Amino acid sequence: MSTEWPLRQDPEAPVIIALALVNDPDALGFVVLDDEDDWFISDGTELSDDVLVNRESFGKLSLREAVELLPQLGALKDMPTGMAADWDPERRTWLLSSVAGSDDEDEDVRLLAQRRAAWKYEGSPDDEAQISSGLTEIPTGPQQPVRAVRQVVREQDGTWLFVGFEVPEAEDFEVEGLELEHVANLYPDVRSVLKAAPGQVYDRATPASDWELVEG
Repeated sequence: MSTEWPLRQDPEAPVIIALALVNDPDALGFVVLDDEDDWFISDGTELSDDVLVNRESFGKLSLREAVELLPQLGALKDMPTGMAADWDPERRTWLLSSVAGSDDEDEDVRLLAQRRAAWKYEGSPDDEAQISSGLTEIPTGPQQPVRAVRQVVREQDGTWLFVGFEVPEAEDFEVEGLELEHVANLYPDVRSVLKAAPGQVYDRATPASDWELVEG
């Protein structure tokens, strides 16, 4: 592992980790980064309502120890809070998703109210946006494709679509759903066009180009 610390969180911060991973790191299943920027790392096992069961299945490490055990965590340096990432071992790729909520409904309501109050753009931060599948993937191998948004579409019904440069022009593509705020945090350069009105489309030629209104 590089001597340069790859993550934004304190390397000595405690993380909850499945004990099975300490003996078998290849059993990695998924990670969650909660709203407090704390990590939960699992072999696929979910937390239980039974405290004793959790004590048998999970323990604590420092984040530094977790990254030494699972260096692929370093690729998630830009993952926003409130997101999860499933590990695809064959492709050595993380697959991102938005976390639906926690067991504490009152806390979820409070946090959502804060997010909505701070949101400066059209729509709502918890709106589900459609995003081309390649933009929800973070490869960890030596080949790093360009991950950037090429087109932002605000449909007539107000919903959002984000298309990456990995999608050839005029070709069909698969999409995933992420919360709008998560898209804005993963790809900050789209924020300037989150002013789009329904029916408008913004496009750009390269990741370094300015956005152009091409429709609406």
